[in-house]
Amino acid sequence: MTTPDLYSQLPYTEILDNIDVGIALYDRSGNYLFVNTALINWRNIPRSEYLKMNVHDFLGVLDVCIFDLVMEKKQRVSRLQYYKGFHNPQGNTRMRIVTGTPIFDESGNIKYVITLLQDVKTFEELYSALLKEHKIVNYGSNIPAVTEKPSIVAKSQAFLQLLSIAANVASLDSTVLLYGESGSGKEVLAHYIHDNSDRKNQPLITVNCAAFPENLIEAELFGYEKGAFTGASREGKTGLVEAADGGTLFLDEINSLPLSVQGKLLRTLEEKSIQRIGSTGIKRVDSRLVAATNRNLSEMVQAKTFREDLYYRIQVIPLTIPPMRNRREDIIPLCLHFLHYFCQKYNIQKSFSDIVLKEVQEYDWPGNVREIRNFVERMVVMTPRAAREINVIPPGMLSSVPKPDSAASCDLPSPHCSRRGPSRDQILRALSECSGHREKAAEYLGISRRTLQYKIKEYHISPRCRYQKGPDG
Repeated sequence: MTTPDLYSQLPYTEILDNIDVGIALYDRSGNYLFVNTALINWRNIPRSEYLKMNVHDFLGVLDVCIFDLVMEKKQRVSRLQYYKGFHNPQGNTRMRIVTGTPIFDESGNIKYVITLLQDVKTFEELYSALLKEHKIVNYGSNIPAVTEKPSIVAKSQAFLQLLSIAANVASLDSTVLLYGESGSGKEVLAHYIHDNSDRKNQPLITVNCAAFPENLIEAELFGYEKGAFTGASREGKTGLVEAADGGTLFLDEINSLPLSVQGKLLRTLEEKSIQRIGSTGIKRVDSRLVAATNRNLSEMVQAKTFREDLYYRIQVIPLTIPPMRNRREDIIPLCLHFLHYFCQKYNIQKSFSDIVLKEVQEYDWPGNVREIRNFVERMVVMTPRAAREINVIPPGMLSSVPKPDSAASCDLPSPHCSRRGPSRDQILRALSECSGHREKAAEYLGISRRTLQYKIKEYHISPRCRYQKGPDG
C-alpha cells in the first residue's frame, strides 16, 4: 500500500476522538465543522448540537474568543482563557490553555481555524505527577500553585488569606492601598484586583510615580491642551488618569508624588473629574484607584511630606503584602514557577537539586519575588546548557545582603564597604585596627553598629577570637 493510499484510509475521526485535548474545527465564519470527544465531554453538548452552533454562541461564558484573535492576526495565537459552564454560566470560572491555528487556501485567505484546548487544572495535575515520577524534585505537592491568574503563586496561609480579602474587595469600587516592600508583588496584586472586578474589560493603567521627573508628572497624569506650555505637543495630550476612565488606575510608589500633584489627585478623587493643564473645561472620569507604597505613609504625614487629607482618602482598604521571609512556603513554588517559565523562554530543560532548594528555602530574600525571579533566571542561563540539574549556587549569589528586618545596608559610601556589605576579612581587619572596639570598627567600615553586629553573627566571628588583619591588610 502506497503512502497516499494509507493516508486516505486512516480513521482520522477515531484518532482525534482518542486524544484527551479538546479539538475544534471552524469555517471562516466560526461555524463548527468538527469537535472531538474530549470537547464534547467537557461541555456535555452532543456532537450533533455542536455542528449546528457557532463559536460566538459561547461569548457569554468566555473572556476571550481565540477564533476572533486568529482571524484578526492571521497567525497562530495562544492564550489563557477563562470560561464557565455553557449550561451553568453562574458557576465557577475555570482556566484553560487555548491555541488557535489558521489554515489558508491557495489565495492566502483563511479557510479554516483549528483550536486545541487544555484545562489548566488537568495540566497541573499531570505536570505534578510527572515531576514526582521522574524525581525532578522531591518536594511532593510543592509544585507552583496557580490561582486564577498564572502570575500569582501562593501556598502560604498568609498570602492565600490576602488573596481571599483582595478577591472580596475587588468587586467594590473602594480605593485600595497596597503596602509592601520593594519587589513583593504589589503590581501583581493590583492586576489581580482589577481582573476580578467589574471593570476587568476596561483598561488598567499602571503609573510608577517615581519614574517621572517632578516637573512632568502632573502633565503625564492629567494631560494638557495644545500650547499649554513651552514644548507641549501641538495636539495636546490625554493624561493617564483620563486614559483609565471606566477602568482601574494603579499608582505605584504614590509616596513619590509631589505635594502639589497630591492636591490635584485628591480633587480628582473627590469630584470624579479632571482638568487638563491649560484648559478651563472639566472632564468627568470614572475610575477605581489602587495605590501602592513601600513607605510608611503615616510617618510621611507626620513629616509633612504627604498630605494628610489624601492619606485618609486613599486608605480606605489597606492591604499589606507579606515579605518572602514571612511566607516561606511560597519560596520553593515560586522558584519552580520561574524555573518553568525561563526554561520555556530559553528552550532548555533544567531542574533544581534538593540541595539547591534547601538553600533557597533558608534564604530570607530581602528583594522578595523580584529577587527570586532574577536569581532563577541567572541560574538557568549560567548553568552549562548540557547540565540538566542545577546543583550548585555560585558563591556570593545569596549572601552578603543584610536582612531588612534586622539590619540596614551600608549607611554611607565607604572605601571599606561595598554595596553588599563588608566581607569577613574586612570586618576582622577593622576590629583589629580598632582594638576590638565595635563602635569604632563600624565607623571605620562606614556602616551602622547594628549592621556590624549582624555581620559578626552572620560570619560566626567569635567575641573571644584574636582579631588579625585579613590578607589584603
